[in-house]
Formats: sequence, C-alpha cells, structure tokens
Amino acid sequence: MEVWFEGLTCWAPMSRGKKRLLDNVTGRFVPGELTAIMGPSGAGKTTLLNAVSGYRRSGVRGKIVGGSGRTFCYIAQEDISDPLLTPAELMEFASRLKLPANYTPKQRAIVVENLISSLGLDDCVNTMIQRLSGGEQKRLSIALELINNPPVLFLDEPTRYINHHKKTLITTLPLKVTLACYYLRSGLDTVSAGLLLRLLSRLSKDGRTIVVTIHQPSASVFDLFDRVYLLAMGKCVYQGGSGKHLLKYLEVNGFICPIHHNPADYVIELTEDKNNVNILCEAAKNGETSWFIGSEDDKGKGANSETNSKRRESNVEDSILDHKSCESFWIQFSTIFFRIFLKERRNKTGLKLQICHHLCCTLALGIMFFKKADDGTSFIAHLKVCMAIPIFQAYTMQMVPMLYYPFEVKLLKKEHFNKWYGLFPYYLAYTAAKAPVMLALNLLDSIIVYNLVGLPWEVDRFLLFCFTGLMVGFVADGLGHTIGSLFSPTNSCAIGPFTFAPFVGLANYGYDFMKTIHPLMDILIHMSYVRTGIVANILVLYGLDRNKLSCPDNIDHCLYKDPKEILYYLNLERFNIPLITLHLLINLCLFR
Repeated sequence: MEVWFEGLTCWAPMSRGKKRLLDNVTGRFVPGELTAIMGPSGAGKTTLLNAVSGYRRSGVRGKIVGGSGRTFCYIAQEDISDPLLTPAELMEFASRLKLPANYTPKQRAIVVENLISSLGLDDCVNTMIQRLSGGEQKRLSIALELINNPPVLFLDEPTRYINHHKKTLITTLPLKVTLACYYLRSGLDTVSAGLLLRLLSRLSKDGRTIVVTIHQPSASVFDLFDRVYLLAMGKCVYQGGSGKHLLKYLEVNGFICPIHHNPADYVIELTEDKNNVNILCEAAKNGETSWFIGSEDDKGKGANSETNSKRRESNVEDSILDHKSCESFWIQFSTIFFRIFLKERRNKTGLKLQICHHLCCTLALGIMFFKKADDGTSFIAHLKVCMAIPIFQAYTMQMVPMLYYPFEVKLLKKEHFNKWYGLFPYYLAYTAAKAPVMLALNLLDSIIVYNLVGLPWEVDRFLLFCFTGLMVGFVADGLGHTIGSLFSPTNSCAIGPFTFAPFVGLANYGYDFMKTIHPLMDILIHMSYVRTGIVANILVLYGLDRNKLSCPDNIDHCLYKDPKEILYYLNLERFNIPLITLHLLINLCLFR
C-alpha cells in the first residue's frame, strides 16, 4: 500500500506557529521496499514519521494519502511491553486481540508459531521480557504488530532502544512511597542491527511498506535500504535510491563522496552545514531529485519495481481482509483482564511492599488510639480516630497509581493506536483487575483498626465502616490515576501532594465551631472527599443508635458519653449515611 504526503508542515508544541519542525515536505513510501528516513539530530525524522503515521496530529498541516488508520502500524523507539510476561504469553494475548473473533485457538497458535520462528525468537519464547536483550525486544515488538499482517509498518529508530528495567530503586516509609527509575538509552551492535534490518528488508519484499528512521547506519546496514528520504533542518534534501543513486545526486550538485567513505556518514556531515542544506533544497525544488535517479536501465527497473509493488500491494490488501482486528467486546475485556491480573500476581515484590505498608500503618494507628473509641472522656481522641483513617487511606491509595500508571499510559497509547483494543473494554478490565487488591487491603485496614480502637462488634456498623474506607480508597485511587495519566512520575510526586493538601486542609477545618461556620465555607469544606470520609466515619462510629460510651467510676460527669451529644456538637445531625454515600459516589465518578 503506497503512502504519500504533500506540503506537510509541523510546528513545535506551544510555539504558536513560530518554530517549524517540518517545512513543507513532500514524498511517498512505496510497497515492497524498505525506506530509511535519515538526517542529523533535530532534522525532523521522528516528527515526520509521527505525522505521516497519524501518531501525532496537533500542529500538523498538509495532505497525507494512504490506507486507513487500521492498516498503519507504529513501533516506537521505546520498547514498551509488560516486563513480567513472556514473549509466548504476550504473543498469545496479541493474537486474541488482533485476529478475528472467529479464529480458533489452533489457528491463532499457527500464526504465533510462524512469527516466532521467522523472527528468531524461539530461544527466548519463555523468558521474562525484562530479561530480553535489546535486539530480542525489538524483534518481539515487530512480531506483535505483524500478527494481523498490516500492509504499512513504521519504525522509529529500530536499531536503538530505551531500557526501563536496568536499575530501579524503591524506598518505602510510613505513608510515603518513592519510586525512582533510571532509563538507559543504548543501541544495537553492528551485527544485531544488520540482522534486524535484513529481517525488515525480507518482510518488505512480501509487499509491505516499511519505513524506518535511522540516524547514522554503517555502510553494510545502509546498503540494505531500497530508498532513502533525507531530511535536514526540517526540509527534504533528497528522496530516491540508496547507494549509487544518492552518490550521483550529490555529485551533480557539487558534492563528491570520498572513496572508501561511508555514504551515510558523508551525507550526515554534509547536512550539518546550513549552506549545503540550502543548495540541496534548491536542487530538490528544481526537480533534480526524484524517486528514481540513474540511468535509463535504472528507470526501467524502477518502473518494473512499481508494477511489482502494485501487485504485491494487492496481495497485502487481500490478506488484510482476512486479518481484521478482533472487535468482540467480551474477548477484549477478558484478554486484558487476564493479562493485568497475571501481571499483578507475578509482581510479588510490589504486593509484599503494599501489604507491609498497610500492616505497619494500621497497626500504628490502632496502637495510638487503642480502645479510645469507647472512652467517654476522650472526645478529641474520637475525632482523631475518625480523621486519621480516611487521611491514611486517601494518601496511600492516591500515591501508588501516581507512580506506576505513567508507564501504563504509554503502553495503552501504543496498543490503542495500533488497534489492539478499544478504550472502554480496557477501562473496565483494568478497573476489575485492580479491584481485588484494593478490596483486600482496605478490608485488612478496617479489621485491624476496628478491633484495636474498641468499636462495638455490630455487623451493620462494621460493614458500613469497611464500605466507607473502600469508597474513600476508590476515590483517592481515581484521583491518583488522573494525575498519573497526565504527568510523569517525577512531576506526579510534586503535583500529588500539591493536590492532596487542599483536601486535607478542608477536611480538618472547624470542628470546634461547626455551628457558627459561614454557609459558603460550609459548602466549600464539604467539597473535600476526605472531609466526606471523616463525616461518614463519625456517623458510622457514633450514629446508628449506638449505646452510651463507658466512663470511669471516679469521674462524676462525662461530657460526651452520649454519642448523640457528639453528633449535635459537630452539627452532623443533618447528615445521614445515604447522603454521604451519594457524595462519595459523585467524587468517584468524577475522578475515575
């Protein structure tokens, strides 16, 4: 399938149209050939690939003609995969999501086995992805996208990779979790890069349109490309055949590549000079560069190549009709759910850290307020119990997704763009897969605190106490995912406390003068979901017709031994459990 673009211009984000990353470039990528987008750093290679593939849409102007988004497949420079899965498992999940729903397990297995064999992944098929080499991860990324045989394949810097899993430092403290990841950028060695490019060249000969960005390939790797699209300073300075065609074009314009010099190195050095770029751009505008440059025989070969490409394109089109992505909601939901659940089950270190964190913090809260919930002389302790529990639940549940969800967003963006699944089944499956851990941790918190602080064992009171903690946790988790989906882990660590502080400030305001608070301030403080959780705890602990609290015999008068006096003093008689639940549900829907 041929892809061509005309007058493509792209502006840098937030530059208000002042800084052009691409300046009115035109070109085409044809099927059956491996095309390289080359140029020095900052030339606009990745920007062009993102714009043509549709991966980037903001700030892009021009005409792009090709297949629909379903026929495009984009493989980013950064290898984003679930590190706790194996290639065999990930290929199985991808086959369920990308192949038609009427495919049997045996048919899917045949497709997976053929791809694993053809891409040389047999030796690492059962190895955790986090233990694969850079070349193996690249080949796995290609294999995953070839499952439904897309006719157009875009790859950004396939000979380079970014490793997320080399160094990870995790520090846990009470009420605080800090995660620092060191990303290492590296490149494949010459042999591995050559093997990968030969694989792509072989795949292109089956009729696919394969386009890669590459910075400065070796001479042997450069010879593997059928066509070259050369960029410099956001402008196209050459598009045509590699090898002698490129050298002839440079010679016509007064630039002679030294003998025994790598042409790829020479053109990169050449385009670093602005004057040279202007000369080549003028030559391109005057028609001195075309897709086929050379002798009449070369043009004839080019014409034959175009004819063959059209025939191959037709074959790929036919195969695509048989390899549409799966659109069954249930298959998408069940596959994503099982994948996330499997990943969570294997993340034993993270689960142990969460359990230890919750155990330590809830035991500390229980010991601090041991048996205070039934002491009629300790009204302040009552309030502290009701305040400490929601604040702990909110902060803990908010911080965790802020730190790990940015990686999930990258994975989601890649897979959704390549038409693996829809957003709605992903959202439901992700929520359902995460819910059991949250339920278990909140139940653990509730049982420990409820016992240690001395609340009466009444089934309805205990269930409402657990429900309140769970609702506050889900709301905080939703807020954490909101922040984690918008910011990087580093920025989330700053935005999270900045966002959480107003909720806590409003939650702790005015308990000693509740009856005299201004109505507008009263509305404002109840916009905090943490405040709602505190009010819910007070209603659960001291409402529901609770009996009077115990008082020592040596004290004549316990001012707040009657729970109704507590609710009256705090001006909470106007609230009830259904109203508070509705308020938490509104916050839950808003954030999630």
